[in-house]
Amino acid sequence: MKSIKVLSIFLVALFFFSCSPARKATTGGDDGILEFQILQMNDVYEISPTASDNIGGLARVATIRKELLAKNPNTLTVLAGDFISPSVIGTLKYEGKRIRGKQMVETLNTLGLDWVVFGNHEFDYDDLADLQARLDESKFTWLAANARLKAPLSSGGGAGGGVWTQQFFKNKAGGGTEICPDNKVIALKDADGTSLNLGLFGVLVNSGKKPWVEYSDWAEAAKKNYAELKPKCDVVFALTHLAIEDDKKLAAMIPQIPLVLGGHDHDNMRVPVGPSVVTKADANAKTVYIHTIRYDKRKKTCTVKSELKKVNSSIADEPATAAVVAKWEKIKNESLSSSGFNADAVVTKLEKPLDCREAIVRHSQAPVGAMITEAMLTVSRTKPECALLNSGSIRVDDVLSGTLTELDIVRMLPFGGGITEVEMKGSLLRKTLETGLTNKGSGGFLQFSRLRRDEATGKWFVGANALDDNKLYRVALPDFLLTGNEANMGFLKASLGADGKSDNPDIPKIMKPDPKDKSDLRNDVRLALIKYLRGE
Repeated sequence: MKSIKVLSIFLVALFFFSCSPARKATTGGDDGILEFQILQMNDVYEISPTASDNIGGLARVATIRKELLAKNPNTLTVLAGDFISPSVIGTLKYEGKRIRGKQMVETLNTLGLDWVVFGNHEFDYDDLADLQARLDESKFTWLAANARLKAPLSSGGGAGGGVWTQQFFKNKAGGGTEICPDNKVIALKDADGTSLNLGLFGVLVNSGKKPWVEYSDWAEAAKKNYAELKPKCDVVFALTHLAIEDDKKLAAMIPQIPLVLGGHDHDNMRVPVGPSVVTKADANAKTVYIHTIRYDKRKKTCTVKSELKKVNSSIADEPATAAVVAKWEKIKNESLSSSGFNADAVVTKLEKPLDCREAIVRHSQAPVGAMITEAMLTVSRTKPECALLNSGSIRVDDVLSGTLTELDIVRMLPFGGGITEVEMKGSLLRKTLETGLTNKGSGGFLQFSRLRRDEATGKWFVGANALDDNKLYRVALPDFLLTGNEANMGFLKASLGADGKSDNPDIPKIMKPDPKDKSDLRNDVRLALIKYLRGE
């Protein structure tokens, strides 16, 4: 009996040992199985937790990364596009220059980010120099299989017309350049000697239109890069910044890709597509995905286990990353304070979520647009009959909920800007409204208040009355629209001459606030909105 009991104990111990998931160093040789991890983020615009709910924060993500690396050195950290812009800090000045994503790159460098794909917001800034500076500062690798840097052919040393294109690149501190590749082969090796080549390529949506960027079809780029990687790799993943419908198309088009690490959509999702799966975390690192991948080289099988992890106050800050975040938060708070804002001051409590996403405000009349334009009317002096707002002013690209602070208002309208009251001919008002419709999908799509369009007839109404081309209307609108720089709205350009008269005959009167009068809330639409929401 004694010998049987000892044998039973041995067999039980052997069973538990063989079923253990841990894959630490072993005394045996290569077992042909390699396990690695991927920490996934996407669409991260803020370095700190959100003020309203204390969720997110890159110092917390850095802690998650550190813990994953301690368990398995074969851990990769990726960001599926959109992080340079928009943000409050990015609009501020530091050492005489606009920050424009510098805070994000410094924080992500410290966190230890490995790979990113360009997102559409990486192309927000008109000046290529802003993006180039962020590329040069970054320690992580950027992927872009279907986006190219573009310039007139003469800039590249050629002759004649046309353009030349090349891959985006970094200027290295010690001289020379480093190309931002279309794809990369990542060599992994575990403690028992199993080696694995992981292929990774990046594709993005064609929506960040600038004269210096050229896009190719993402689907063709995906097929080309998969074909290039597959002979060199055991398994290939895609890092994408596409809408979910396009991610699903990619997964169906190349079913040999087990995992599509996606972005662009701001809500978490895990979408199986045949043998593949598409995953996206919540924007602003409110959640992250932790993928544990097990690849059997002998059977050529890949299994993916994905965990969506909440990033909240239960996770401690990683000290080095937290120090960088604190530096930039101090810069932000000092700058906002000098402009008359208290970042933590409560403005209101939202009864329901306020959708400020570009997909909403640049395509349809949105509650947030009505809210801002009504606020513009409440601080106006001439009792305007309507108000207009270019939707590109709304930059938060997020859904706000719960407590709304002054910081949230600045996040929503980071550029601020004054409110001008004008008298405008009805014919020009109609032209402006119709152009706003043709600008659908861009920042030139107009949000408005006290205006209505009958969809059946196409007729416009100001209040209860049909718009009259021959009448003069009092309109409140952002200063920016009168520069004529909004898309397709050069006809709105108007200014006061030395004689105090308007130089645009269709806008005979222009009434601007005195910029020295701090009590006049028309000088900053954000202050007008804060007053309106507080009911003051």
